[in-house]
Amino acid sequence: MLRPSPLVLALLLTAAPALVRAAPEPTPSEISVARRLFEEGKAAEDAGRFREAADRFRKAIVIKDTPGMRFHLARCEEEQGALVEALVEYDRARELLDSGIKAPDVDRLLPDARKRVEAKVATVTLRLPDGVAGASVELDGKALSSSVLGVPIPVNPGKHRLSATATGRASFAADLELAVGEARQVALELPPTQSAAVAPAAGSSALGPRQAPRVALQDADTARTVTLVTEASLFAAGVASGIVFTIAKNGAADRYETANERVLAQIGGSDPEGIACSIPREGCAELENARQEEKRDRTIATVGFVTAGVSALAFGLTLALWKTEPPARVQAQVGPNRATLLVSAPF
Repeated sequence: MLRPSPLVLALLLTAAPALVRAAPEPTPSEISVARRLFEEGKAAEDAGRFREAADRFRKAIVIKDTPGMRFHLARCEEEQGALVEALVEYDRARELLDSGIKAPDVDRLLPDARKRVEAKVATVTLRLPDGVAGASVELDGKALSSSVLGVPIPVNPGKHRLSATATGRASFAADLELAVGEARQVALELPPTQSAAVAPAAGSSALGPRQAPRVALQDADTARTVTLVTEASLFAAGVASGIVFTIAKNGAADRYETANERVLAQIGGSDPEGIACSIPREGCAELENARQEEKRDRTIATVGFVTAGVSALAFGLTLALWKTEPPARVQAQVGPNRATLLVSAPF
């Protein structure tokens, strides 16, 4: 049985919200929109328009994530040949079921569906030569984490482009074509280049033994200054974006309330079942746009403030822990009947 690889886990994390927090309960109007999107997606799926159907299911999931939504999205991905993506969605449906959400039909159909896709997914295991560290490996133009090297990586059957580079090594590139369910191992050949620099002998320096320490110290000062400036810039940008998008979020929330009042006014002021916008009404489009803008602005503002906080912490740590030391100072004093040599340096 193919176990979820680090790459599948990475895809699951990517699909999750950027910040781990409980999603707010959707409003009745939002539930109504989600139901309409699901019905449109199901109709497109039944008609074989899987790309269109997948788009509708993704929009509905933003409002209300359910095992059924994930199951239908997975089937659309499968029909389009995106087997790895389908596997991720089937696994997400299982997670929702295991969390206590009831969906008997999905629970019954899910094991066979996942097994079917799992049998079609190809895998490739990439291995670096011994002694090579810090290599950069890309699959289809996307960088791979070092944690997935040496283990089976699930990929969709078909053609793929593989490349790898490492310092002092010749680059590697190859085209792969994997069959359905194929498991292949690839050795990333990175032979040393003839032009690799030879390490200087101990105690030697191209600038001379007396100049090397001073140059190294100057480089350390420059690197520390650049780091501090970068961290301060990130702090300022994070605070600015947090403030700007907080204001934008509040404006979107006000527009949402205004549009919601307009919709409710047309049906007597109450919509306990959340079906007001199942029929096109004046204000429904504004209601949906305001809701999307409020969620987006809230996320960006939160990311901005988090970035500012992390940058401020990094700035303080850099300032406190990254110390540069001046070189030793030598001073000669000559007087009557004596000569003194003073050496000062931090120890």
